Amino acid sequence: MVIIAPAILAIAFTIASAYVDAEHLNDKDYIENHASRAIMRGIFFLAIGLTGWMNMVAAALMFASLFDHLLNILTDKTFFYLGTTAKWDKFWRKRKVIYIIANVLMITGSIYLFTKAI
Repeated sequence: MVIIAPAILAIAFTIASAYVDAEHLNDKDYIENHASRAIMRGIFFLAIGLTGWMNMVAAALMFASLFDHLLNILTDKTFFYLGTTAKWDKFWRKRKVIYIIANVLMITGSIYLFTKAI
């Protein structure tokens, strides 16, 4: 159980983060300042890093690959929806195929690092 705990925590944290943001967006409460979220996420990744640097990198990759997709599902958008406001979305909007490939590589890399961090 100890071996998979960082991966389970990373997935749970990503789901919880997407759920909280989706609640705001569904209530038309748009998020203009991301500082508190960035600090919370940074603290989480540093805490996971206490179990090993590979776990920290794996958790960050997992978050980066899953968060937007979960947020899309929770806000009734298509899985690969890319918005028009966020810089991240604007960048990938013109590079959709590369975006999908990058997501596959991030989730694959995350799983690989979680298994190597044992």
